[in-house]
Amino acid sequence: MIKTYRAKIFVQAVQFQNSYDSIQEVIGFVGLPVNVEYTSAGVQMRIIRNPYNVIIVKVGEYVTKAEDGTLGVISATDLAAKYDEVTA
Repeated sequence: MIKTYRAKIFVQAVQFQNSYDSIQEVIGFVGLPVNVEYTSAGVQMRIIRNPYNVIIVKVGEYVTKAEDGTLGVISATDLAAKYDEVTA
């Protein structure tokens, strides 16, 4: 019999915006060095895990952190579709 399962995970998320305060918020959230790049394609942030492992976040996207500390990137649309906001 085929069964369907739903993941029960919680993530914290912070949105990257092109402002000093937003950049500082992301730095505090991830606790890793970052590099903000201004390119012809737009602004993006590189979260540097190590020299060969970086996460690229574009303006408007969210940086997520799972309960186990795993970092990821998700669009606002996908965040709203996959997660319900939890308020305390």
